[in-house]
Amino acid sequence: MADLHKTLQTLGPVDWSDVPTDNLAPYLRDVFEAGELICNSVPPPSGGTDFTSAKPTKTSPDSASSAQEIVASSARFPSAPPDHADLQSSWGKPLKVNPNQLEMSVYKMAGKDRHGAWFARRSVHEGMSFTKMKKAMQYEFAESLAVKGGPGEGNVRGIGGDRKLEKKKVDGVGLLEVYQLSAQFPGPTTPREFITLLATSEHALTDKTSYEKDGKKQIPRHFMVVSKPVNHPEAPPRDGYIRGQYESVELIREVPIHSSAEDQELNPVEWIMVTRSDPGGGIPRFMVDRGTPSSICSDAVKFFNWACGKSEIPDPEHADEAAQESAAASNAQQPPTPAAAGAMVTPTQQHQQQPAHQSAQQQQEGIVSNLTNALEAGLETYAPTVASYTRSYLHPEDESDDSSDTSSFASAQEINSGHATPIQNPARQSMDSLNVSLASTPDTASTKGLPSQDKEILKIEEQREKLDRKIAKKRESENEKMETVKQKDDADQAKVLEKHEKELRKIEERRQKEVAKLEAKKEKELQKAEKKRRKNADRETVSRLSRERDDFRSQLDIFRRDNDLLKEQVGELQRENGILVKRLSEVGGPEAVKAIQEDFEADRKRSGSINKR
Repeated sequence: MADLHKTLQTLGPVDWSDVPTDNLAPYLRDVFEAGELICNSVPPPSGGTDFTSAKPTKTSPDSASSAQEIVASSARFPSAPPDHADLQSSWGKPLKVNPNQLEMSVYKMAGKDRHGAWFARRSVHEGMSFTKMKKAMQYEFAESLAVKGGPGEGNVRGIGGDRKLEKKKVDGVGLLEVYQLSAQFPGPTTPREFITLLATSEHALTDKTSYEKDGKKQIPRHFMVVSKPVNHPEAPPRDGYIRGQYESVELIREVPIHSSAEDQELNPVEWIMVTRSDPGGGIPRFMVDRGTPSSICSDAVKFFNWACGKSEIPDPEHADEAAQESAAASNAQQPPTPAAAGAMVTPTQQHQQQPAHQSAQQQQEGIVSNLTNALEAGLETYAPTVASYTRSYLHPEDESDDSSDTSSFASAQEINSGHATPIQNPARQSMDSLNVSLASTPDTASTKGLPSQDKEILKIEEQREKLDRKIAKKRESENEKMETVKQKDDADQAKVLEKHEKELRKIEERRQKEVAKLEAKKEKELQKAEKKRRKNADRETVSRLSRERDDFRSQLDIFRRDNDLLKEQVGELQRENGILVKRLSEVGGPEAVKAIQEDFEADRKRSGSINKR
């Protein structure tokens, strides 16, 4: 039986100099062979029906308009070969993940290389054809590459493409590319960058993953994506970024319910993914492992929302050109900004370009935004379920369901002028779909039959709409105030600016006081901990000394008893010796006693000389 953990090492980091670029075919075949074994090691979803007798749910291809319309299929692909199927026990039982909209089977397996646990998901879907899903996976990074902006700008599943460093195609085997990627996590965290070697192929599977139909062995249509961290000479670490790593294998393959060409696009698609990531920096491993199951499920939802929203996806050969044309058309509709034109704008210049009152207002908004980000990061860490409901309150302008997506905010000037572009995102689309489905029922006021979670979502949506109305009303009021301020003379503007600065100083003073309190509390806790540690150390020292004292007392008592016993024995020997000398003198006279003493002395000398030798 193959060693799964040894095979997973194939996904580990590699230096670009170690990649045989002059002979890529064997290298890629080994990578895809390892990917096939890893994917087959993931247990299939429970239940289901063999593909030979399964019936489709959808009657038309690509009928889903969002992830909500993607349905779980009961069709199951044939079992993996025995040497691969035996590895499925390594993953254990499925994890309970909430939310799990696409009904994916999620697994966790501890790593044996001290680099974190491995996670896997496996599911079968209907609503998007294999052809469209494959094109979407090929086009995902190409689209984000054409979007210029901050870290992860234009991403689909949280990580966006910044540069393509390499592209090498091997006919009949696959494609090898190297990307420089980036992402911005929520809260006041440093952006991450990833240098990834991406190997893709639609010829990755072998006869081990074939099926028999009409008396013939066939390999299903499939597409595999293998991601490995790579050190590339053209991508040194960037200032302002933390270098992270992620390893993954993704495989999509059709479940051949229909064999005819006209119905082939109705076949369900099985999606398997195995991954492990290290975002770098000071993020604890347990936090990464705890958030990964829900993250890989939500990533699939985002992918389907993005792909379903596209009526046409460019062919892979022209994906880069199509993405660049789309970005150029989008940029042409918007006036260029200094940053987009390549000009560096310092904070001082930006302050000079904006009206004084607007600069002060934006500083206030920046402070509130930082507090909001910190609150959201805490909720994501310690209460992810609550965070999913409160995100719409924390970010009413940009309701994104991706905790690792970058956020796009309209400037304060655009909001005040009423020209901010609405932001489309999967969370809002999903909520709109739910509202539409309720509106189409005979009794729109009734929520019977809805899951409790959907009822709660509707309540939150109503509260969010009320909050939006309040914000809109407040914004109108602020706009009126701003217009009034604009009409005042320079002296009045200076007063307003002074007032704003005074408020900012108060806020900063309060913040400094709070920080000082926290530091004092921290110092107090450290002193208490040190005092407790010293107390425990003293207690242990006293206990040790007490044990040693008791041991010495016990030994002293033993020595005393032995000494008393020896004294008694010496006294008895002396008495016996006196009696013997007296009797010997009576029998043999003084000469006999003297002879015995001489013999004893000679014997003592012999014993002493032997001991010296």
